[in-house]
Formats: sequence, C-alpha cells, structure tokens
Amino acid sequence: MPDSASQTTPTPEPAPEQPERSAEAARDAARRMYGPPRAWALVLLSPAPALAYGVPVIIAAVAATVAALSIVPRDALVLINGNVTEVAGTTEALVAAAIAVILLCAGHAFGITAATHSLIANTTDARLPAPAAWRRAAGRPGLVALAFVGALAIAVAGVAASVALAIAPVQAIVGLVVALIVLIVAAPLLLAWPQLVLRSASWGQALARGWRSGKDVVSGRTEDRSPRVSLIIAAVVVVGIGVGLRLLAGLMLQSLLSAMVSVALGIVVPAALVLFLTAVAVRAVIVREESRARIGTQPIVPLPAPSWAQKDSDVGTRGGALVGLAVLLVPALLAVPLALVNPWGFVSYSAVTVPSIEDSASIVPVGDDGTAVLSANVGYDRYSLRVCHGASCSPISTLSSYLSTDTIGTDDGGLFTAQWMFVGDEEDTADNRFELDAVSTSADELRRWDDTTRQGERTSTEPPGSRTTLASFDSTFDEDDEVDTRTVTDRSAVAVSNDGAHPVIAAVARRTGGPPEATMWIVFCDDAACSSATTKTTQLEWIGNAPSRASIDVAVTADGTAVVTLANREDSRADVPAPALRVISGKADGAELRVEAPELAPVVESEESSGFGYDETFGAQIELGADGLPVILSRPEDSSKLRLFTCADSACSSTNTSDLTGYDAGLRTPAFAIDESGRPLIAVANERRESLDLISCLDAKCTNLESRSIAKLTRNEDLRSTEALALSLDSHGNPIIAAGDRLAGDIRPDVATISYDDDYGRPDRNEESWAGSVVNCSDARCGLK
Repeated sequence: MPDSASQTTPTPEPAPEQPERSAEAARDAARRMYGPPRAWALVLLSPAPALAYGVPVIIAAVAATVAALSIVPRDALVLINGNVTEVAGTTEALVAAAIAVILLCAGHAFGITAATHSLIANTTDARLPAPAAWRRAAGRPGLVALAFVGALAIAVAGVAASVALAIAPVQAIVGLVVALIVLIVAAPLLLAWPQLVLRSASWGQALARGWRSGKDVVSGRTEDRSPRVSLIIAAVVVVGIGVGLRLLAGLMLQSLLSAMVSVALGIVVPAALVLFLTAVAVRAVIVREESRARIGTQPIVPLPAPSWAQKDSDVGTRGGALVGLAVLLVPALLAVPLALVNPWGFVSYSAVTVPSIEDSASIVPVGDDGTAVLSANVGYDRYSLRVCHGASCSPISTLSSYLSTDTIGTDDGGLFTAQWMFVGDEEDTADNRFELDAVSTSADELRRWDDTTRQGERTSTEPPGSRTTLASFDSTFDEDDEVDTRTVTDRSAVAVSNDGAHPVIAAVARRTGGPPEATMWIVFCDDAACSSATTKTTQLEWIGNAPSRASIDVAVTADGTAVVTLANREDSRADVPAPALRVISGKADGAELRVEAPELAPVVESEESSGFGYDETFGAQIELGADGLPVILSRPEDSSKLRLFTCADSACSSTNTSDLTGYDAGLRTPAFAIDESGRPLIAVANERRESLDLISCLDAKCTNLESRSIAKLTRNEDLRSTEALALSLDSHGNPIIAAGDRLAGDIRPDVATISYDDDYGRPDRNEESWAGSVVNCSDARCGLK
C-alpha cells in the first residue's frame, strides 16, 4: 500500500476583535430598545422630582395649618391624643377650611408643574434640579392655574362625597362606584398633562392622543401594557401600601407619636400617588413622541434633552427620592412640638374608649401618671376597676362585692379601698352579717394585679393587700325577700377621703324592714392601712334605695373635722320626709356628730330622662376650697339643676349658694374638683348639644364662670351609654374624667373585655354597643381660665 502524503490541518485565522462598547453606547442601545427609564425609576432614582413637588406642598401645608388654626375659635377644636378634632361647627371653621384647601391646592399645582418638568428631563438622560424646576413652573402660570383648578375640583368632589355619605350612604356608595368606573375609563386623559408641559400638542390634540393612547403602536419593547393599565396598577399599588401602613399605624398606642405617624402618612402617601401617576403619564407620552419620530426600521429615536434641562443625569444619585420624601415629613415633625406647646390654647387631652363605665363611677389618680376608674351598676354587678395610663387602660378587674365600694390613691402609688361586704348565706333567713372592710393595696401589689389582668389571666376577685374589718351589723330577712334585699344592695353606701394624714371613711347602712332607720359610721384611721381606727356613729333616717357614688361623700378639713354629705331619696309615704341633703360633721376626739340640712335648688326636669326612667345618680360631691372649708356641688333627685354651696365653717351651718343657670346637667352624677387656684371646675354632659362640657368658675363662689365643650358625644341607637360621670385631679393637678359615653374623634378602644363565669364576675360587654371614656387633660383646668 503506497505511502500517503502527509496532511496538515490549516490553522483558522483569529476573528477580528470587536471594539469594546462603552457604557454610554450600551445605555444608548438599551434606550433605543426599551425606551425611557421605568416610571418608578423616574421618581425614585433622582431627588429632583420629589423635592420639586414636596417643598411647595409642605410650605402650603404649614401655611394652611397656621392660617386655619389662627382663624378657628379656641372652643371649636380640641387636641385628642395629639390629633385635631372639631367639637363645634362655626362659620370661622368653614372659612378656615376653605382657606386651607385653597393653599394646599395652590401648593400642589405649583409643585406638580415643577415636578413634571423634572420628570421629563429624567426621561432624556438629563436632569432638572428642583430650583430650576421651580423657575420653569413660575414661568408657566397657565399650567399652574390648570393644575390648581383640577386639584380644587377634586377637593370639592371629595367634600361632596363626604356630605353625601353622611346624608344618604347607600346612594353615595353607588355614586362612588360609578365615579370609580368613570375614572378608570377616563384614565388615559391624564396623558394630556405632559403634552401640555412639552408644548407638543394643543388642548384638543393632547386629549385626543391621550384617549387613543392604548391603540398606539410603539416601537421596541418600550411598553409592557397600555397606559390605562399602568395607571391603574400604580394607583392600586400605592393606595394598597398606604392602606397597609395605615393599618399598621392603627396598632400603635395612641399618643403624640401615633399622631405624628398619622400626619406623615396623610402627606407622604398622597404625594407618592401623585408623583407615580404623573411619572407613568410622562413616560407614556415620551414613548409615543419617540415612536412617532422613528426613521425607517429603527426602533425609536430618543427624544433630545429639552433646552431647559441640564445635560448630565442625576439618576442614581445617592439617596435618590429619599431626600425629597424626607421633606414631606416636616409637618409630622412639627406636629409634636406644636401639640406640646399648643400656642393656640386649644383644649388638649389623652382619651381612651373602654367597653363600659357603669352609673356609679369614680376616678382617682394612681402614682405619677396613672388613673383608676371604679364603677358598678350597684346591686347588679360587682364593682370593677380599671387602671389607665394615658390612652391605654387595663381590662376590668372585678372586686369582691356587689355592695357600695370606694377607693383612693395612696402616696406610694397604691390604692386604699373601702367596701361593704356580705357575710353569710343568701338562702338563710337568719344569721346574715354585713361588714365594712378596708383594703390597703401597695404599689407593687397593684402593679402585679394589673399585669396579671392585662395578660388575660383570672385573678382573685378580692383586691390584694391587707384587709381590716372596721364595722358590722346583722340583718334578718323574710323567706319571700328578693336576693338584692337580702344583700342590702340598696341600703348601704360608703366613701373614703385622703385629705388628712390618714384615710377617713364615711359609711351608712340600714336593716331590712321596719322604719328607714340607718346607722352612720365615720371611721378615722390611725395609719395608712387603717389597721386601727377611731369610729363615731349616729342614727338617722335614710332610705337609700339604689345608692350611687353621689349618695355619700366625705372630706376632711385641716383641723381634722370630717364633713360628710348624705343624699336621701324622697319618701312619699312619710308625713315629714327626711331632708334630701344632710351635712354631718365631727372629729375623732370630739363630741356627738353635728347634722345640717342645706336647702337644695328647685327641681327642674331634665331635657333628657334617664334611660331606665329612674334617677340613680342624684346626690352631692364635697371638696375643700382654697380656704380649707367645704364646698358642695349638689343635684336634687329627678332634677337637672346644679347648686354650689360654699360653707362658711367646717359644719356648713352657714352657706353661700350659687345656682348654675343655663346648664342642663341631665340625670348625671354631680362631678367637680377644686385645684390649686381654689376655684371649682365642673363637668357636665350636655345632652342637648351632645357634648361633654367643662364649667370653670372664675372665682371661689362661682359667681362668674366660663364654659367650653371639650368633646362631642357619639349618639346612635346601637350605642348603650350610661349616666356615669366623674371628675378628679391627677398627680399634676390636671383634670381626669370618666364618662359613660363614647367620645367622637380619633379615639380607639384600647382594652379587651375579659370573659368571666357567671359566678365570678360580670358578663361580656360588646365593645361596639357599650361605651365608656377616660380623659386625662394635658393642662391645668384642661386649658380653661
């Protein structure tokens, strides 16, 4: 076989090296294929659009706030948990609202005109800083006016929708659904705005192009969806995020911080919605402008940078839109110092809604920043206790007695409680005993008890602490007597005072059957826990019959005299009825107790009758005036008239009276306090105006006074209010109020109702139907004179 010739494989020549494409060329190629940056990048990767829009809006918002709050009368607005709430409609308030809307619309119009110029520059790989954008907007007054008219129309439509929802909610909801459909259909018309800014089309052409924008054929991969769909997606995403943030903010404890977050969300979310919708419209217009300018088969011809834009892009600048969005937080940051300083002198307080506060209610300070609310529907529920701090309250802690109970705060931050207790067998017609007990609860014991309750664990029905029995009496029943008769729920009452060095307790009770003869005890404790005491007693005629916190009250003067007010229900069977109000006074080391009977105000029927048709909250409250002598606020049975007694001596043998004319107190508990100024401050639930009012006496005898509504009361057929009303002072001397009503405004329920077995405590309350409010004012006299 012949040798074959050697064969060699030719070496392929190397391919010519492709010139490396510069980053700028790559960006230009991508630009020709994919078009301008996406809408989110136009807004977020450059600080200019957010700054151009945000600064004018914030200036307008601050100016609108200052102007509105300066115009509105002091008694028209209040600050509840840091949020501005209207309590009285006035002409000035309408004028202030109109001015605020005009200023906000003007700020929006100028800002969106400037921001649109900046967004257009960003689509062309150029930039337009905020100051230059503002100069462009200042030179386009026609565009600013157009944006102003559009914003004002939207604001008017929003107000009309709110009014319609209040008047005819069903029809209004149908109208809103129709309006939403119209907005979705007409969404592409928004593309007319960037065309007018670019001066690329007349009004008619701009609207026509916008309407048929979904049918336009654009080049390359510049659009994934039609402008209408893009606008809807942008709106849904931003609004959805805003709603989610609102829900998260709603989980915060109500405070100045939550108010600040609310203000921030109220500005940032709408601003983001406006910027993203504008960016979507701008990009859609630029894509169509470039597609119309394409040459041959080239995808697009990028639109050259406008002559008014700077050629270097600032996309990707460190911080991006965060700088502009941070500007939008300025009002929120200003809200806290403004609420704290309160230069306009509005009433300011924290408030919380609780499921219910029953008719017989009292409120006392606990420690440096807490309050305790004690209430019961005497004879039907055990007394319950809530411990509150600002806008947060613990769940109820039921106490061990259905009988009259009262409590006070102690110097160490604890509680001292006096209560009547039933000892015996309710089924037994003999051997039934009633004891007056004192319970001293230290601050640590109260804190552990409250923490356990907040955790939802079942606690003892007896308040923790040392318990001392101070007095007792026996009562025999007939076999046919009802259970409430056997437990004398309507034949006992108690009050306790911490005016002196040690607690003083006043109590009254009477046996079942026979004449209405009752025993009164005044117990002078020898120490803070009342482990020993000196007791004074007297016999008197007293019916009782559904006693409440106002049935008995006690104060102690500087010389150790205990002064007790005792209210009595009218007995139609008696030939000579007992006085409706008596003042009993005495000292621990003195002679017999002294009894006086000041004359009550004439009976004036209330405009609003009791929900049960039975007055259960009449009576009196006693405090010490600036001179150390008793001052008594009273309301007669079935009357709405309040009378203030200023005593000339400790026994109230001589008094000066002031009738609070022009105020319908309803069938509410008389509630007042006297602070360091020595002047009474009175709380009234104004049923006619549906408001919670404060009456500030301008002198010690209340011959001159000032009144102001501090809250609107929510009224509807599903809301079950009570007649509860109590007023006291916290450790700083500021008013604290408990009311059996739900207050209008941004006040959320901040307490869960604990379920108890029937043999353990009260049944569940429906938080949607039961109402109760606890108020803690931020200033002395709640801002009144």
